[in-house]
Amino acid sequence: MKILMVHRDLPPDSYTGVAIQVHRLANALIDLGHEVTVLTHTKRPDDARYQVEMIQFRGLKLALTVAPFLKRLWYPLWYRKLPVTGFDAIHIHGDGGFLSYRGNHVRTFYGTAALEYLHALTLKGKLAQGFSYWMERRETKRCRLTVGISPHVAGHLPGVDRVIPCMLPLEPDESQYEKTPFPSLIYLGSRNSRKRGEKALDLFQRLRISFPTLSLVYVGPEKEVLELKSQAMFSGIEFQSRLSQKEITDLYRKSWIYLCLSTYEGFGVGIIEAMAASTLVITSPHFGSEYLVRNGDTGIICPIDDTEKTIVGLLSNNEARLEMTRKAREFSRRFSPATVASTYVDLYKVARARTMRSLK
Repeated sequence: MKILMVHRDLPPDSYTGVAIQVHRLANALIDLGHEVTVLTHTKRPDDARYQVEMIQFRGLKLALTVAPFLKRLWYPLWYRKLPVTGFDAIHIHGDGGFLSYRGNHVRTFYGTAALEYLHALTLKGKLAQGFSYWMERRETKRCRLTVGISPHVAGHLPGVDRVIPCMLPLEPDESQYEKTPFPSLIYLGSRNSRKRGEKALDLFQRLRISFPTLSLVYVGPEKEVLELKSQAMFSGIEFQSRLSQKEITDLYRKSWIYLCLSTYEGFGVGIIEAMAASTLVITSPHFGSEYLVRNGDTGIICPIDDTEKTIVGLLSNNEARLEMTRKAREFSRRFSPATVASTYVDLYKVARARTMRSLK
């Protein structure tokens, strides 16, 4: 099949979850024997096996420069001009609010502004998410083939009745990953956000009292990491930023425990990546953890106030920790690239058939 994907950016220009998933899906579809082109504003990633066409819209760069805070409006407005003929399926991964959706269009929602609105920390953020939700509702009415990445996302967007999850970067294997000799944690996020990085730092300092050899790898935004590195108070923490997927995967494979302290996740890609690397997931309750983790079986879901006590108990019980990671890695197979990409291929076939019927 000949497939066109549309998303504003790709790694390494952007390490947002959607950009990473678009890149993974496009590569996985190529591996299944399909022809894939991605329309984007960024350059072709070095490891891309698909074709990339740069979007060059007159006036868009000026609009983004003059009023960058309106990017949720500028991108959808300019996307109406996309050259989208000659493809079996056209997969929109964001910013499609003003598109004239046709029968062969597919739209994936990687979250919903309805939920982001509830967790926005500022009035500006709430206004932006409110506008985005209005745009999302327009899309669900115009596009007949819509997907949510989890039941929670689909449930908050009327008209979205299909669920196709996010995917892992690699097919899960049977390798026994070499963990650090002493207990280690990994956290990905930022301090003053719904990811609650400040809580992760405080938690680590308390845990070090009971486990002096405990270490933490903190992966966050570049500016934040530079600031944290300059503070001598954070002993035992390795701060990292702008890592490649291989570097992140290697960190998961070395770490004992993955901390997910977010107040909200529409899915939780870090959870399945940790599971696939035999890293125990300890997560706060949110939509993503409830969808992905069987509490006490493939990981631990606990209130943030109970996280310290939970980690202390698990670091003292290697047998329980290893059994949970074994079950979690087996569970992660359902998010393999080939499995998720094959599900999308079935949907693309529906899109192609609808277009062919309309031409008769």
